Amino acid sequence: MSGLISAMNTALSGLAAFDAGINAVSGNLANQTTPGYGVETVDLSTAVATGTAGAGVQTPQLSRVADGFSAGLLRTATSASQAASTTSTNLTAISNALQNNGDIQSAMGQFFQDVSSLSANPSSAAQQQTVLADAQTVTGAFQNAAGSIVGVMNGATTALAQNIGTANNLLSQLATINQGLAQSHNSPALLDQQEAALQSLSAIAFINVLPQVNGQVFASSGGTVLLDQSGAQNLALSGGASGTPPQITAGNTGAVLTPSASDGSIGANVQTWQAGAQALQSLNAQAAVFTSAINQVQAQGLTSTGQSGTDLLAVPLPSVGAGASNIGSAVLSAQLSNASQLPTNGGLFLLSFSSSNGWTAVNQANQQNIVLGTGTSLSFAGLNITVTGTPASGDQFIINPAPGAAAGINVVATNPNAIASADPYVVSPGALQSDGSILNNNAGSIVAGSDSVVNTPAGNAALVPASYYGQTLQLNFTSSSSYTITTAANPSATIASGSLAANQASVAVAFPAGAAAGQYWQVPLSGTAAAGDVISFTPGGSSSGSNASRMAALWTAPNTTVDGSLQQSIVGLGTSLGSDAQEAQQHATATSAQVTTASNNLQTISGVSLDQQAVMLTGYSQAYQAAAQVISTAHTMFESLLQAI
Repeated sequence: MSGLISAMNTALSGLAAFDAGINAVSGNLANQTTPGYGVETVDLSTAVATGTAGAGVQTPQLSRVADGFSAGLLRTATSASQAASTTSTNLTAISNALQNNGDIQSAMGQFFQDVSSLSANPSSAAQQQTVLADAQTVTGAFQNAAGSIVGVMNGATTALAQNIGTANNLLSQLATINQGLAQSHNSPALLDQQEAALQSLSAIAFINVLPQVNGQVFASSGGTVLLDQSGAQNLALSGGASGTPPQITAGNTGAVLTPSASDGSIGANVQTWQAGAQALQSLNAQAAVFTSAINQVQAQGLTSTGQSGTDLLAVPLPSVGAGASNIGSAVLSAQLSNASQLPTNGGLFLLSFSSSNGWTAVNQANQQNIVLGTGTSLSFAGLNITVTGTPASGDQFIINPAPGAAAGINVVATNPNAIASADPYVVSPGALQSDGSILNNNAGSIVAGSDSVVNTPAGNAALVPASYYGQTLQLNFTSSSSYTITTAANPSATIASGSLAANQASVAVAFPAGAAAGQYWQVPLSGTAAAGDVISFTPGGSSSGSNASRMAALWTAPNTTVDGSLQQSIVGLGTSLGSDAQEAQQHATATSAQVTTASNNLQTISGVSLDQQAVMLTGYSQAYQAAAQVISTAHTMFESLLQAI
């Protein structure tokens, strides 16, 4: 009798074991697509028998198939892929700011094309109005582009706040799972939840996972602990608005996280904000350079009504921010004196004072270091800095050459007549008459060549001081090789003199204070002269369009910016942003493929294989039937024994 009972108990243990196996297969099939799920298997072992031939199967235990190394590779790939995808989308939006939303290149090209048309017909009111409307289009393009870039930056800040909220929820879940694993060691269900949470967290931030006993884990990012035995450390976001870079901190101590560009969505959004800030700063520099170049040429000419040209455009002035920890009394003021020398990355510049080395400026865009000395007037990158007061060693200042220039650029001229198309002077052989006509009784053949605006006059130039700019001038040959320059109002007072050598001479008139200060309007003279010959310099009239020609030439003129012409500079910025976006798109494609590879590798080890589960289900079913047959046989034998008794 005891043998039959033992056989039935053995068969019953088999039924229980194989039923557990069938349930495990059923669970695997049901969770085939569940994130973080690792295939479960039943661990079967022989029960320990005491004094009998066998005691069947021990109570089956479920185990979860997992591979920590492969799972870690998948998390790393996921973090990089999510970062690359987010970066690609955002950098494309930044690039499009200059192409789609604010097509600055086309707007500027049209402006200079219409200025060129104006130079051929400077008295045309319709053409003047067209140029003024073009200027409005250019400023609108700058403003739209700046707004688009700011929108991308604000979007990155909003996404960062969402990322951090999600990350805090996942870290809290992981802390709860750790507590559960402390009670239910290596629970497959908890481990599945843990793996799913870690995988979701890796898409947000790159994390290092340290396995602990009983299946628990600790997690860190960039050396900062986010999850340990005490629980989860909450992340917090500050900055990201009003030009302040976003900063992420962890825990009550406020440990600062510095995610790289490949550290999940958080790293990508921080990178996006930084890329947007740099693109905006470069765009600001372009707006400042364009404005300065146009205003400078305006100051070099006269309007159709004979007035000196005034500013056509305006941008915000440079700003200076003092460091919060400064202890000296120094106060700095900044002026953009030569926009053509402003780096097209726009700075910012960090000025630091050292008692041993004086002032040093560091371009924050490329970390270029500029030693400035200890003076009270500092010049670099087209900026003039005036220092008043006494700086202390360690004092720092942030100089922004063009704060908000792209968003703040505007057209200040309201009247089309304000466009300075005319040259400052028309040069004519002969003497000016009281009725405004020119009487040419010259015996020589002196004629004027093409005028220009220069920073340094020719060596043979007669220099007319700026105080006489705008007055009618008269060049008087005292001999065939010498001449004096006077004003028409006071022909007896010499203001400059020169000589005719090899039939060549030139006159340079200094511009007064203003946008063209420090430059000279210069005209060459050639031919032969006789004593008593006169050359008249009268302010340019409405029929003159030479200054408009100079303005039109700015688009392709070399050395207008540090990158060459205005066209080269603005095209270069667009090309650079487009190249960054294209590179990000290619990187996103590559990292997506890495995720697929890592996922397949992990799936091979711990994923659910339908073929494998079908084989296991068949085996468990057959074994279950066999165990049931043992019970049936034992039952028959037991019935026969009862009948015999």
